[in-house]
Amino acid sequence: MIYFLDTSALAKRYLTEKGSNRMRRLLEHRDDGFYQGFLTPLEIASALYRRLRSQDISQDELSILLRAYIAHSHQDYILIPYSDALIDRASALVARHVLRALDAIQLASALELKDSLPAEVLPLTFLSADDRLLDAVRREHLQAENPEKWRSE
Repeated sequence: MIYFLDTSALAKRYLTEKGSNRMRRLLEHRDDGFYQGFLTPLEIASALYRRLRSQDISQDELSILLRAYIAHSHQDYILIPYSDALIDRASALVARHVLRALDAIQLASALELKDSLPAEVLPLTFLSADDRLLDAVRREHLQAENPEKWRSE
């Protein structure tokens, strides 16, 4: 399977939230392809620092989680790079859907990925915990799942 990991889904690997156990199990499947957008590293860092500021995690935990994310980024995730075409696509998406700018960039990244995949590759599934984003994803004809709504937690 091929997965595009929105930050709200990927953060579940590092933080304990609804859907975290299932996301962690999914990410153990080495035969699957896991992709992240070029803004995801910044969004993950932001999410972790927010947890530090709200005292949900300690400075030591933050350091461990950031190191783990960096290691996983090199080993487990394929980065969809920035391009002018991707930004143009994101701009068109905000005109069609009720999306925040960064969500439009995530969706545009997934659509760029879809366009680059050979036809015989299994379908791409977009993972996010943001139902509004997932609605736009589905309207763009991608498979979409919310890990917070998976039954086997």
